[in-house]
Amino acid sequence: MIPRTLAILMLTATSVAFAPPVLAQDATEVPAVAPEDVSAGQVVSFVNAMIAIERVRREYMPQIEAAETEEARNALVEEADAAAMAAVDKVTGISPAEYLAIGQAAQGSEELTQRITTRFAELRKKQKGRQPMQQPAPEGATQEDPAQEEKPAED
Repeated sequence: MIPRTLAILMLTATSVAFAPPVLAQDATEVPAVAPEDVSAGQVVSFVNAMIAIERVRREYMPQIEAAETEEARNALVEEADAAAMAAVDKVTGISPAEYLAIGQAAQGSEELTQRITTRFAELRKKQKGRQPMQQPAPEGATQEDPAQEEKPAED
Protein backbone atom coordinates (compact mmCIF):
# COMPACT_ATOMS: atom_id res chain seq x y z
CA MET A 1 0.00 0.00 0.00
CA ILE A 2 1.22 3.50 -0.75
CA PRO A 3 1.93 5.56 2.37
CA ARG A 4 -0.61 8.33 2.90
CA THR A 5 1.91 11.13 2.46
CA LEU A 6 3.12 9.74 -0.86
CA ALA A 7 -0.45 9.22 -2.02
CA ILE A 8 -1.37 12.81 -1.19
CA LEU A 9 1.74 14.13 -2.92
CA MET A 10 0.98 12.04 -6.02
CA LEU A 11 -2.65 13.15 -6.03
CA THR A 12 -1.84 16.79 -5.43
CA ALA A 13 0.88 16.85 -8.05
CA THR A 14 -1.27 15.29 -10.73
CA SER A 15 -4.43 17.17 -9.85
CA VAL A 16 -2.88 20.63 -10.03
CA ALA A 17 0.37 20.19 -11.95
CA PHE A 18 -1.20 21.21 -15.22
CA ALA A 19 -4.33 22.87 -13.92
CA PRO A 20 -5.45 25.22 -16.64
CA PRO A 21 -4.61 28.77 -15.52
CA VAL A 22 -8.12 29.97 -16.25
CA LEU A 23 -9.63 27.37 -13.93
CA ALA A 24 -6.89 27.67 -11.34
CA GLN A 25 -7.26 31.46 -11.12
CA ASP A 26 -11.04 31.63 -11.18
CA ALA A 27 -12.09 29.64 -8.13
CA THR A 28 -15.73 30.59 -8.70
CA GLU A 29 -15.86 28.17 -11.63
CA VAL A 30 -14.52 25.23 -9.60
CA PRO A 31 -17.50 23.72 -7.82
CA ALA A 32 -17.08 22.79 -4.17
CA VAL A 33 -17.36 19.04 -3.67
CA ALA A 34 -17.77 17.32 -0.32
CA PRO A 35 -15.51 14.25 -0.20
CA GLU A 36 -18.41 12.03 0.88
CA ASP A 37 -20.42 13.14 -2.18
CA VAL A 38 -17.83 11.83 -4.68
CA SER A 39 -19.33 8.71 -6.26
CA ALA A 40 -17.45 5.58 -7.30
CA GLY A 41 -18.00 6.59 -10.94
CA GLN A 42 -16.45 10.00 -10.28
CA VAL A 43 -13.43 8.31 -8.68
CA VAL A 44 -13.02 6.17 -11.81
CA SER A 45 -13.27 9.25 -14.03
CA PHE A 46 -10.86 11.17 -11.79
CA VAL A 47 -8.26 8.39 -12.00
CA ASN A 48 -8.69 8.22 -15.78
CA ALA A 49 -8.16 11.99 -15.93
CA MET A 50 -5.05 11.65 -13.74
CA ILE A 51 -3.66 9.16 -16.26
CA ALA A 52 -4.52 11.47 -19.17
CA ILE A 53 -2.76 14.38 -17.46
CA GLU A 54 0.25 12.19 -16.70
CA ARG A 55 0.57 11.47 -20.44
CA VAL A 56 0.57 15.20 -21.13
CA ARG A 57 3.13 15.77 -18.37
CA ARG A 58 5.43 13.07 -19.78
CA GLU A 59 5.18 14.64 -23.22
CA TYR A 60 5.78 18.24 -22.17
CA MET A 61 8.16 18.10 -19.18
CA PRO A 62 11.29 17.28 -21.23
CA GLN A 63 10.44 20.10 -23.64
CA ILE A 64 9.79 22.55 -20.80
CA GLU A 65 13.01 21.59 -19.04
CA ALA A 66 14.98 21.93 -22.31
CA ALA A 67 13.54 25.34 -23.20
CA GLU A 68 16.35 27.83 -23.60
CA THR A 69 14.45 30.96 -22.63
CA GLU A 70 11.87 31.83 -20.03
CA GLU A 71 9.56 32.96 -22.83
CA ALA A 72 9.82 29.58 -24.58
CA ARG A 73 9.28 27.78 -21.27
CA ASN A 74 6.18 29.85 -20.51
CA ALA A 75 4.78 29.20 -23.99
CA LEU A 76 5.28 25.45 -23.50
CA VAL A 77 3.63 25.57 -20.07
CA GLU A 78 0.60 27.31 -21.59
CA GLU A 79 0.51 24.73 -24.38
CA ALA A 80 0.76 21.92 -21.79
CA ASP A 81 -2.05 23.49 -19.76
CA ALA A 82 -4.30 23.56 -22.82
CA ALA A 83 -3.36 19.97 -23.70
CA ALA A 84 -4.09 18.83 -20.13
CA MET A 85 -7.50 20.53 -20.19
CA ALA A 86 -8.27 18.93 -23.56
CA ALA A 87 -7.16 15.54 -22.23
CA VAL A 88 -9.49 15.82 -19.24
CA ASP A 89 -12.32 16.99 -21.53
CA LYS A 90 -11.97 13.70 -23.44
CA VAL A 91 -12.41 11.60 -20.30
CA THR A 92 -15.97 10.38 -19.87
CA GLY A 93 -17.77 11.54 -16.75
CA ILE A 94 -15.62 14.48 -15.65
CA SER A 95 -14.92 18.07 -16.64
CA PRO A 96 -11.72 20.00 -15.87
CA ALA A 97 -13.58 21.96 -13.17
CA GLU A 98 -14.90 18.76 -11.57
CA TYR A 99 -11.41 17.25 -11.76
CA LEU A 100 -9.97 20.21 -9.86
CA ALA A 101 -12.82 20.13 -7.34
CA ILE A 102 -12.33 16.44 -6.60
CA GLY A 103 -8.57 16.96 -6.33
CA GLN A 104 -9.13 19.76 -3.83
CA ALA A 105 -11.62 17.64 -1.87
CA ALA A 106 -9.16 14.74 -1.75
CA GLN A 107 -6.44 16.96 -0.29
CA GLY A 108 -8.55 17.38 2.83
CA SER A 109 -9.96 13.86 3.03
CA GLU A 110 -7.96 10.77 3.90
CA GLU A 111 -10.96 8.60 2.96
CA LEU A 112 -11.32 10.09 -0.53
CA THR A 113 -7.56 9.97 -1.08
CA GLN A 114 -7.64 6.28 -0.14
CA ARG A 115 -10.52 5.58 -2.53
CA ILE A 116 -8.61 7.27 -5.37
CA THR A 117 -5.35 5.50 -4.48
CA THR A 118 -7.12 2.14 -4.29
CA ARG A 119 -8.78 2.66 -7.69
CA PHE A 120 -5.47 3.72 -9.19
CA ALA A 121 -3.76 0.59 -7.81
CA GLU A 122 -6.61 -1.63 -9.07
CA LEU A 123 -6.30 -0.14 -12.53
CA ARG A 124 -2.52 -0.64 -12.59
CA LYS A 125 -2.94 -4.26 -11.50
CA LYS A 126 -5.61 -4.86 -14.15
CA GLN A 127 -3.42 -3.30 -16.86
CA LYS A 128 -0.41 -5.40 -15.92
CA GLY A 129 -2.55 -8.52 -16.26
CA ARG A 130 -3.58 -7.71 -19.81
CA GLN A 131 -0.31 -6.57 -21.37
CA PRO A 132 -0.37 -7.74 -25.00
CA MET A 133 2.48 -9.82 -26.30
CA GLN A 134 4.85 -7.78 -28.39
CA GLN A 135 5.65 -8.80 -31.92
CA PRO A 136 9.19 -8.26 -33.07
CA ALA A 137 9.65 -4.90 -34.74
CA PRO A 138 10.64 -4.87 -38.38
CA GLU A 139 14.36 -4.60 -38.86
CA GLY A 140 15.54 -1.02 -38.42
CA ALA A 141 12.30 0.10 -36.73
CA THR A 142 12.04 1.11 -33.11
CA GLN A 143 9.33 -0.38 -30.96
CA GLU A 144 7.34 1.60 -28.42
CA ASP A 145 7.22 0.22 -24.90
CA PRO A 146 3.56 -0.65 -24.22
CA ALA A 147 4.18 -0.20 -20.49
CA GLN A 148 4.75 3.51 -21.21
CA GLU A 149 1.19 4.00 -22.44
CA GLU A 150 -1.51 3.77 -19.80
CA LYS A 151 -5.03 3.26 -20.98
CA PRO A 152 -7.90 4.73 -18.95
CA ALA A 153 -10.33 2.22 -17.50
CA GLU A 154 -13.75 1.92 -19.03
CA ASP A 155 -15.46 0.73 -15.83
